Amino acid sequence: MDRIIDFEKFKEKCATFDKPALKALLFNWALQRTLTELALVKALNRCRENGAPVSKEENLADLENIVQGERILINLLGRREAAKVYGMMEDITSDVKTVDWVLTNDFVSCYKTVGNS
Repeated sequence: MDRIIDFEKFKEKCATFDKPALKALLFNWALQRTLTELALVKALNRCRENGAPVSKEENLADLENIVQGERILINLLGRREAAKVYGMMEDITSDVKTVDWVLTNDFVSCYKTVGNS
């Protein structure tokens, strides 16, 4: 899993990328978020190279990191262009609702309560 260590450096570096590169990067981060969410609801397991499972706490930390990266990329691309990326993931033209959902949803709190129920 990719992990952002310095969000300001990430934002600065991404600001130098062209639009297709930003879209590809957003697609990558959105896919990572989806897989992490599936792991948190136990629909699949995330494991290390040695086969050891990734803990819930680490999945939550990864999810927070991923969402912050996604939000930076959405802000760099703009809502319309980001909506095209999410739409492509769903085989539709555009998905502004997902963009707004990513920008406003508190993912970690949601998945903390899901895991405790």
